[in-house]
Amino acid sequence: MISSEPSAGNLLDRLSEKEREVLDRVIQHKPTKQIARELKIAPNTVDMRLKSVRSKLGTKDRNETARLYQQLLADCGKTTCGPAVMAAGRSEPLLPSVERPDGGVFTFEDSASFRLPVPWTDAPKRSLTEVLDDRFGRAWRVAAIPSMALAIALLALALLAIATTLGALV
Repeated sequence: MISSEPSAGNLLDRLSEKEREVLDRVIQHKPTKQIARELKIAPNTVDMRLKSVRSKLGTKDRNETARLYQQLLADCGKTTCGPAVMAAGRSEPLLPSVERPDGGVFTFEDSASFRLPVPWTDAPKRSLTEVLDDRFGRAWRVAAIPSMALAIALLALALLAIATTLGALV
């Protein structure tokens, strides 16, 4: 990638405003058809502008072009969203890095870095019966079934008493 600001600026100056409009949307991971709709041009025109940019920057595919364009913007202290918010001349990559196997480290160059657990390493969700089986064995079910039946019977008696009392009042 480009490391000095003057050459980064020169490379950016080679790009036309229309090519930059396309690249600004490419680095937002928008597909060709959506870029064409937003710019009110044909998808073929988007592809032609990307091909022109690839030849100017010396990249071989769309992803490499987007990464280089982001790096050039960072090196020049520019963003696609308005005022410069990134420090010029950063040597760190702009894309998030992932450490395996314990989790992912996501780095946002201009704001923060934090660790998120990888979903497939988390313990599977367990039901209450599985948790109780681990703690008390399966014998707890022998006591739980009669206890639940007794609780339901007491609830039914309470509701019957309430219904009888309300019936007597009317």
